[in-house]
Amino acid sequence: MSYRFVCACYALFVSCLIHAEELETITVSATPIKVDDSGSSINVISKQDILDRNVNSLQSLFREIPGFAISQQGSSGAISQLRVRGAEANQMLVLINGIEVNDPAQGSEFDFSQITVSDIERVEIVRGPQSALWGSDAMAGVVHIITTPIEASSGFEGSVQMGSFSTRQATLSGNYKTLKNRAKFTADYLETDGTNISRTGSENDGLDNLTLGLSGRFDASDNLSFEYTARHTDKTSEYDATDFFVTGLPTDADYRTHSEYLYTGISLKHTINDKFDHRLGLQRTDTDNQTQNDNPIDSITRATRDALRYQVNYYNAANRLSLLVERETEKYEQRGPVSFFGDPNRNEDQNTNSVAAEYRYDGTRLHVSASTRRDHNNEFKNADSWRITSAFKLDEITLYGSLGESVKNPTFTERFGFFTNFIGNPDLNPETSYQWEIGVRSSLMDESLDLAATYFNANLKDEINGFVYDFATGGFTSANIEGESDRSGFELEMEYKSGGPWDLRATYTYLDANQQSAAGKVSEVRRPEHSGSLAFNYRWSHSGINLVISHTGKQTDDFFPPFPPFQERVVLDAFTLVSASGYYEFSDNVTLMARLENVSDESYEQVFGYSSPGIGATIGVRILR
Repeated sequence: MSYRFVCACYALFVSCLIHAEELETITVSATPIKVDDSGSSINVISKQDILDRNVNSLQSLFREIPGFAISQQGSSGAISQLRVRGAEANQMLVLINGIEVNDPAQGSEFDFSQITVSDIERVEIVRGPQSALWGSDAMAGVVHIITTPIEASSGFEGSVQMGSFSTRQATLSGNYKTLKNRAKFTADYLETDGTNISRTGSENDGLDNLTLGLSGRFDASDNLSFEYTARHTDKTSEYDATDFFVTGLPTDADYRTHSEYLYTGISLKHTINDKFDHRLGLQRTDTDNQTQNDNPIDSITRATRDALRYQVNYYNAANRLSLLVERETEKYEQRGPVSFFGDPNRNEDQNTNSVAAEYRYDGTRLHVSASTRRDHNNEFKNADSWRITSAFKLDEITLYGSLGESVKNPTFTERFGFFTNFIGNPDLNPETSYQWEIGVRSSLMDESLDLAATYFNANLKDEINGFVYDFATGGFTSANIEGESDRSGFELEMEYKSGGPWDLRATYTYLDANQQSAAGKVSEVRRPEHSGSLAFNYRWSHSGINLVISHTGKQTDDFFPPFPPFQERVVLDAFTLVSASGYYEFSDNVTLMARLENVSDESYEQVFGYSSPGIGATIGVRILR
């Protein structure tokens, strides 16, 4: 697909935008805001979207989001990274019911392989710089996974599914509703033998995943409410070894990682009067990752993050002002065998004190926001973030845009090192990104056809290279890179609602992402230049079908061969995935579900050397009570 053709598509979309539509309200902001009033690129995955597609992971749904690139190291349970608009995986903040769940013990990334979708009510996605409100990890945006109950009555829901690769899944959820109390309990168990993720051999790599969740809200009075959430995941995933001496590629091995994740949070919201309300929240993220292989001593990484946040909001007609104070403490523990490479055993900690503010004006046609944040870090340089957004409705067109500067703090490994000869760097600066976007969204044909087009641009300074040879010590360390990394492109979205039984949605993303290197600018790895999706949905009175086609263009990756022992840049071929799902309602309480994954049995790799699953099928039943 040529660049001129892509530009022509962009011009066609823009020329058609003549009508605005007010969409649902999102919470990924200082105070709730309607999507069409926001100056940001926003997508919402609803519970109905999840039911229509009958998936058990978010990765499949994310392939339909513009600007998103998913990289999974093999089959179910393998590490799954999300990169947004060319940013790194640890530059996208992930929230579950408002709790920050990026794992400090895993490079501040969130591994999406731990998430099943059975209890998800909605997923709110905001792309663009969000550090001014959410801090370090939100350099490229925010994904907010919401599981809190929205049902207006009590009830139970359960499902059982089975399918290819000896996959079995059972879910149960219950909602309890009274005049002042609303609570939801969920349990989800997923087990699969998986597939062989290496190019050779026959040993499969499976997954065993149990998730328990509790969330709810208690209204003590008209002015005082108490919200709580707890989510625990116990996950064991199998993976292969790396053949460091012959091929440098994955090879069959009976290796596994056992991980436990606990996310908890409580908050109190008090409405003082019609001008003021405030909220106090306390949350904890607790992760434990233990690698079990041939070593006599397992490799262990653990981390906790405790955050205390207080926010006060002022409302006056079309004006809103929010002030935020936050204290965050992270503790990191690493255990492993002493070897030729050194001693990895260590305990480290760091804390950040932050103050932030957001002003928002919501008029009839014009919506403007401005936010700023100051982070005081005890282990590295303090950081400032800011952001300005605007949305303007003119003749039923919504023009929107934003610009801002976001930051990403060094990870524990970059700051403190790994082995004794992999030395941390106390002089690291946080990475800084200046970003802007401009876009237009609208509807046609009596709001049946929704269109959106967005151009984005980002420059990253002080990017951290975590693998730099240190001539002074003879080991390795981390360092800020001189120069800038560039990320730019545009996103197109189209959704047609027929007003009858069917609807159609299409997306396309063009991305140009480059990083600074000793040889000059080179393309960023695992960021396809072209990607897109097409989703078709048809519903009858008691049944429905869904068809999704997603395309990931060719992309580069890094490879470390044994001979010669130098890093190589390799190319991952483009691939297209086709999935189909359907359901049949026997009654209001019983529904039969079925799904086909990778219908064309495409052979593809998302990470160099790691094979992805072929065609697979699942069938199951869902019961409501």
